[in-house]
Amino acid sequence: MCSASTPQNIDCSDVYEEITLVRMHSKVKKYSSALPQHSHQSFINNSVRTALPNTHPNLVHLRDGEVVLYKRPNSKVWQARFKLYDRQWHSVSTRHYNLDYAMRVAGEIYDEARFRERLGLTHTRRKFEQVARACITELETEREAGIKVMTNRDYIRAINKYLIPFFGNRFLENIDSECVREYEQWRNKQMGKVPLSSTLMNHASAFNRVIDYATQHGWISQQTPIARLTRKGQKGKARPAFTREEITYLLEFLKDYSTGGHSKVAKEMRLLSRDYIVLLLATGMRCGKESLNIKWKHVEWYTDANTQKRYIRIWVSGKTGARYLIAKHVAEQALERLRSRDVVLKDKSLDEVLSEQHDIPLLRFKDGTQPKSFHTTFIWLMKASGLLKDKATGQNRTLYSLRHTYATLAMTDSNTDIHTLAKQMGTSVGMIERHYSKLTATMAADRLA
Repeated sequence: MCSASTPQNIDCSDVYEEITLVRMHSKVKKYSSALPQHSHQSFINNSVRTALPNTHPNLVHLRDGEVVLYKRPNSKVWQARFKLYDRQWHSVSTRHYNLDYAMRVAGEIYDEARFRERLGLTHTRRKFEQVARACITELETEREAGIKVMTNRDYIRAINKYLIPFFGNRFLENIDSECVREYEQWRNKQMGKVPLSSTLMNHASAFNRVIDYATQHGWISQQTPIARLTRKGQKGKARPAFTREEITYLLEFLKDYSTGGHSKVAKEMRLLSRDYIVLLLATGMRCGKESLNIKWKHVEWYTDANTQKRYIRIWVSGKTGARYLIAKHVAEQALERLRSRDVVLKDKSLDEVLSEQHDIPLLRFKDGTQPKSFHTTFIWLMKASGLLKDKATGQNRTLYSLRHTYATLAMTDSNTDIHTLAKQMGTSVGMIERHYSKLTATMAADRLA
């Protein structure tokens, strides 16, 4: 029996078993010296086996058979298996060759597993990196299926570059507020700045995705308190837009600029960039993959059933999934120019091309290849046209300024409501309100005055 002074965290059965072994070994040393040499080893072996609950040399029962130590074939390391309330066997390695150490470790693992079971936790613990790697595999599968391609790409980048390097060796339930605070200091040092709110939101969402993955697979309980990453950071600056007058000037400037170029590739890039800019201004779609992945089969005529007017409709798939958008009429001129320069389509009318749904990239060179980006060409255009700097903010304009311009002019000149605009641009109403809150009041000036 354990005395009243026995510490609470010590299991009496473990203590009894260890004391028994020590006593048996003492008896072996005491009496074996009197035996003949040939029977000395036999006496020791029989005594030790008697002290263990099982006569099999590689099988030991503890805790009334609830815990079993055993060795796998061709291995000297003791393994442990035990039963919990579910009456199922759970296996784990003790990582010890010595039986005494293995017995102690097995008892500790069993006690911890039962304690975690009472708390509603799984009997094993997972480190952050192990869960994160599995989560990345799921994110990659979603990307291959076309689900949130850009968003999941950003999550994977944040997990690999920041979350795993810091949290990787930590158990999930050990991530507390102090750990998160240390991470944020480390991350800011790695980045060399205080991140923008948009960056923090991306990192926080990626972190939550890993924790949710662990919860879904039963690796951690929903009741387990895990600190979350903060989403508050520096407020990002709005991208500079073009005024209506600047757009008119830019489109006129492009007529001559697009015919120049110092090399064959530069000449083709200028021609493509003119039509690319027109399409971005006419649709508000995102530059990059969302627009570069468009094929001729994604462009069609849409006829309004009430007015019988027809419009150019384009199917795009980007950051927030797939959607149809309606292009302004000026987009037809850009499509005509692209068709006339394509070696496969130049002898057909635009109506024929759209009806035939060709599986050909919309923006490509004469040799069939596609430009990877229009970023550098756009910067050179901005410098040549004198429109690089926004006069109001002093910021450099980028291709995303065209999307910002589309939204601004749609709300101020066309009085497009924010719900329609959000669907067209593939974003949320809340995002439109946050970035264009000043313009929403301007739109209602007549009603407010």
